Amino acid sequence: MIRCIIVDDEFPARILLKEFIEKVPTLELVGSYKSGLEALPVVQSGGIDLMFLDIQMPDITGVNFLKMLSIQKPLVVFTTAYSEYAIESYQLDVLDYLLKPFSFDRFMQAVSKAMQRVAQRDAITSVHQVAEPVSATDNDEEGRSAKNNTSKGKTPEKTDGEQDDDTPHRTVEGSLTDRVILVKGDHKIIRVRYEEVLFISSLRDYVEIHTTTGERYLALMSLRGLEESLPVTEFIRVHKSYIVRVDKIRSLFGNQISLDGVEEYIPIGKSYKDYIQTKLFEHD
Repeated sequence: MIRCIIVDDEFPARILLKEFIEKVPTLELVGSYKSGLEALPVVQSGGIDLMFLDIQMPDITGVNFLKMLSIQKPLVVFTTAYSEYAIESYQLDVLDYLLKPFSFDRFMQAVSKAMQRVAQRDAITSVHQVAEPVSATDNDEEGRSAKNNTSKGKTPEKTDGEQDDDTPHRTVEGSLTDRVILVKGDHKIIRVRYEEVLFISSLRDYVEIHTTTGERYLALMSLRGLEESLPVTEFIRVHKSYIVRVDKIRSLFGNQISLDGVEEYIPIGKSYKDYIQTKLFEHD
């Protein structure tokens, strides 16, 4: 069950959202509030998974209210009649942006995103080993350990069915893992091929890998760390919170880009725009 609240100064908007929420069995409406200040104690007390938040409100705007929240921050879906806040919503790591008036179908798209994110969060907290990418360093350390054992006259232990093989598990060139991101978690390791990646977003201490199959993978690492391991000819940093696959970029629109197979626009950071425009949208 996803526990959610509504924060909107307009009574009709609160009623509509309440009706939509009541249609979805996986949503539980904890409360409905006219302002961020009214909702603040509930949010700070914890236990809220999702907040439907209006932007233009008299006492404090939804944007400023969201900036006030340092911990116990739920997933946020902006609900507003003003499209000019779309870019800022990305910068605030907002889950979705519903432009009023919106339909139940569009509302459900946002809810589906929330369900995915909550499921990923629950999966991470349910295992002792938090999801993290497997790096070449991990395998190198294993290799050094095995080499040390051998030099001391010890034979590395083999599991049942393992054969003698001089082939290294990972090499600098020609490795079977060279063109994949390995994500470890939930007692398994997932191979995400470079060709499958649409874009990668930063979620505080995590990165989220968005793929062409519609799957999303959450991993504990910095965006910068992952950026350094990716080929610069295939991936490009466009924002402090986004890396995109170059061949998926379709168009440039102001301070945003569109990607093949991605419904929403990806923001471009000010410090990246000139480089991206010169590199990707101008002929030599």
